[in-house]
Amino acid sequence: MYKKNVNNDLEANDIIEIINKLLKKDEILHETDEKLTILNLSDRTSYLGSINVYDENKLPKFEKELKKMLSKYENKSIRLQNVVSCCQAPHTNISFKIDILK
Repeated sequence: MYKKNVNNDLEANDIIEIINKLLKKDEILHETDEKLTILNLSDRTSYLGSINVYDENKLPKFEKELKKMLSKYENKSIRLQNVVSCCQAPHTNISFKIDILK
């Protein structure tokens, strides 16, 4: 699950709430406590995060619901990457970036 950010960024906490709600609803195994990375630039604030999905049967539904719940953000990108590692079970990494223009 994602942890709340300590800087009390309301947008970040909203994104974290959306992600955690989906992780819990779809019973997605997420091994570590993650934090959303926040980049403050002169013209925008970017929010970066990733989710590892180990159950490929849950992936299509989770991806669809994630895109739907993040649809309120105009400037976003979601990328999926299949990961095969010597140290972890095979999984799909979903990374996302949301830009909020100032």
